[in-house]
Amino acid sequence: MKKIISIMIAISLILSTAIPAFAGTDAGKGLEQAIGIVKNVVSISSDYKDFQYSSSEYEENGKSVSVWYLNWYTEDYSAGISATVEDGGYLISYYSYTDQENTGLGTVSKDAGAKTAVAFLAKARPDFSSSMKLTEKTSYSGSDRNTYVFDLYKNDVKVNYINAYVDVNKYTGQVNSFNFQGSDEAVAGLESTDGVIGLDAAKAAYLEKLGMELQYHSTFDYDTKTLSIFSAYSPVSSDKVIDSKTGQIVNLYNDYRYYGDMGGAGGMYKTSESVTQETELTKEELEAVDNLSGLITKAKAESILRGKVPGITSKMKVTSSSLSKNYVDTSKYVWQIGFDGAYGVVNASTGDLESFYIYTEDSSDGSANLSEERAKTKAETFMKQIAPEQFEQSAYYENPYYSIYTEDEDVTDYSFNYYRQVNGIKFVDNGFTVIVNKASGLITHYDCNWYNQVEFPSVEKAISSEVAFDKINQTGEMGLVYTKINEGETGLVYDFSTYVGDYLLDPINGTRIGWDGKPYQSTELPEYNDISGHWAEATILKLLDNGYYLEGDSFKPKENITQMAFLRYLYSPIQGYYNDEEFYDLLISDKILDKGAAMPNGMLSRQEAAKYLVRYLGQGKSGEHWEIFVNPFQDKVTDAYRGYAAISYGLEIIQGDKNGRFNGTNAVTRAEAATMIYNTLQVQ
Repeated sequence: MKKIISIMIAISLILSTAIPAFAGTDAGKGLEQAIGIVKNVVSISSDYKDFQYSSSEYEENGKSVSVWYLNWYTEDYSAGISATVEDGGYLISYYSYTDQENTGLGTVSKDAGAKTAVAFLAKARPDFSSSMKLTEKTSYSGSDRNTYVFDLYKNDVKVNYINAYVDVNKYTGQVNSFNFQGSDEAVAGLESTDGVIGLDAAKAAYLEKLGMELQYHSTFDYDTKTLSIFSAYSPVSSDKVIDSKTGQIVNLYNDYRYYGDMGGAGGMYKTSESVTQETELTKEELEAVDNLSGLITKAKAESILRGKVPGITSKMKVTSSSLSKNYVDTSKYVWQIGFDGAYGVVNASTGDLESFYIYTEDSSDGSANLSEERAKTKAETFMKQIAPEQFEQSAYYENPYYSIYTEDEDVTDYSFNYYRQVNGIKFVDNGFTVIVNKASGLITHYDCNWYNQVEFPSVEKAISSEVAFDKINQTGEMGLVYTKINEGETGLVYDFSTYVGDYLLDPINGTRIGWDGKPYQSTELPEYNDISGHWAEATILKLLDNGYYLEGDSFKPKENITQMAFLRYLYSPIQGYYNDEEFYDLLISDKILDKGAAMPNGMLSRQEAAKYLVRYLGQGKSGEHWEIFVNPFQDKVTDAYRGYAAISYGLEIIQGDKNGRFNGTNAVTRAEAATMIYNTLQVQ
């Protein structure tokens, strides 16, 4: 999947003047130069009378970087401009805003916006722009702008750590935001492409050393309250690539670490105020629970925690307690007990310890100085003691970005993650997380997330890893890339040119799926392959540029459109948030559709289309009174639709055929639907 670009500037709009980081007379000169750099790229209206600024210095790639943060506002703060400039250098970022609302359809096409983006980049970054290529033109449904992505190329190879993003407003044609990443990077010394292994050899090395991994995942439907398990292929690792000269694995550089437990085994940071997937019982529910047999008491749960968790001492007082029902497994109850310095969860049916968290001040004090190996042994000994059956079905998962907590580069805690194994593959949403403090040797976090009584689909007929790679690579497009590896040095590697770290592939039919196990729904607008030269091409593209679309790479303009497709086309900016049932509820609520009138796969007639569009414009009540309208068409219009037909004629939504006939019962083609919707959206 193409990466979703967020162009919003990382800095907040500064509403008070800060003291510059640059001292003496050079500060004033630097500020003047920074202002000049911005004004050389964009025009700043005289209405922006309020000017504010600040500056800072920071270390990046081993050298000091100084920047100016500049802000211009109108007196009422209804509009503003924010820019970041390198001291003595170039524009790093730019963002403009206004509270003026856009109405109707935008008039700036994606291609026209691209020309504006290219021109802006040339002015903003003349040091890099000539070597950069426009690699993505992206529109998102409901967005008032198009996003353009530029990547730097050297030796005809993409440099993936130097890129620019430009947003162009679809209504004004102006650049709303600009962000340049990697401006302080040196590119003159990039290694030559001589001696690289071929793409086929790189693919073979990837499959042999990394490859695709078949896993189980889970999804919970909050509407039906059902838990489902599905299998999927995905790349084994998104932080390892293939060296272009040796074919060996190299690590991508990452200068930050994650401080959470592994995805899927979660819940390590539960507190008495926030418990994942658990619902505290009401008074009435507690009374009902009292009638259940087999649940342990609060005193028993407290005793279990004090007896099994070394960090919960007899001196710790209980500060909170509650009995909760698990949201996923409604037959399961848990005791959640808070202490002054700790928190724990106990299964109220079985008495099993499910999780705990120790946060006393002395939990990280001591001279144990455990090695990672000793800490791991301690963690595994504890898991074998607490949950021997589950531990036997789990396997250690090593990931350098989750394994170690650091503070100022010094190891403070070790985090160990274990995935549940089913049918020979791992289930990423079940398993253990155990965190051991290096200094005290104390296990400060423990979590066992385990589903019982769930069915795992068979993977016996799964496609091979090689086939899965080929299918994922259709999106990822593996090739040569300059990137940051190991400790930050630049490397020439084979990697996917498009991010596929979140790619899931159905292992049975080989199609892409989402994290809910259902067919993948892209947030990007399609690029139709069958409308070139068609009479409705311009209209279809104008709608597309404004986020109105029919799903799929083919528009199929001559085909008749269904009721569901037509209404989703009309509601494109928001329709992706609703499943079919929810969408129909919305249509009924909006008075577009009558109750019981849902025919999702039924072919839409022209008279029904007129009714929906008139109602969409809020004229439904008038349309119902057919008796006050004169039929403007040359053929008979059924009384029930005469008002809708007349209004659609008057608003130039549906004008009839060349002979002036309405043809109310005729089916609407997808091209005609585009024209009707376009005309509707033009009505102010």
